[in-house]
Amino acid sequence: FEKLCSISLAHINVYACLVCGKYFQGRGLKSHAYIHSVQLSHHVFLNLHTLKFYCLPDNYEIIDSSLEDITYVLKPTFTAQHIAHLDKQAKLSRAYDGTTYLPGIVGLNNIKANDYANAVLQALSNVPPLRNYFLEEENYRRIQRPPGDIMFLLVQRFGELMRKLWNPRNFKAHVSPHEMLQAVVLCSKKNFQITKQG
Repeated sequence: FEKLCSISLAHINVYACLVCGKYFQGRGLKSHAYIHSVQLSHHVFLNLHTLKFYCLPDNYEIIDSSLEDITYVLKPTFTAQHIAHLDKQAKLSRAYDGTTYLPGIVGLNNIKANDYANAVLQALSNVPPLRNYFLEEENYRRIQRPPGDIMFLLVQRFGELMRKLWNPRNFKAHVSPHEMLQAVVLCSKKNFQITKQG
């Protein structure tokens, strides 16, 4: 989902609780993540920007290679060589829940009335030149844009969704288009809504 604190609704310095999956701002004393860790005895948190893990309330960084799967699911990366072989090697992947899937041929969650948008996103994700461009984040990470340009959010979110759809190490055989759809709502000034088909 959109990376906002579930209490303050702030998008700065957000941590995900790895026990319940909720997002909280900050990890310092009296922060929402700290209070959550004390009240519910949930102790492992992930900074959604830096992708570093922390133990709260003790506030120390956890460095463990077994957690790399989580960071890869959040931010999959593709090399030019991997992208070049996507259409040549149709190899099934196994999700952590035991299901098998073909990267790029995975489901998108239906949040409200977004099934039409999901169909369009699925179609766009299988147009090789478009897919290949967006799988390599370096292609558009440093694009110069005018101050206050919110339309670039569509580019970022579409790229994130493409990388998640084509991720060979997904936890499940489906992904959520929530952040992409939120960007569509925001950038269209609410002309396109998740709650209405269109």
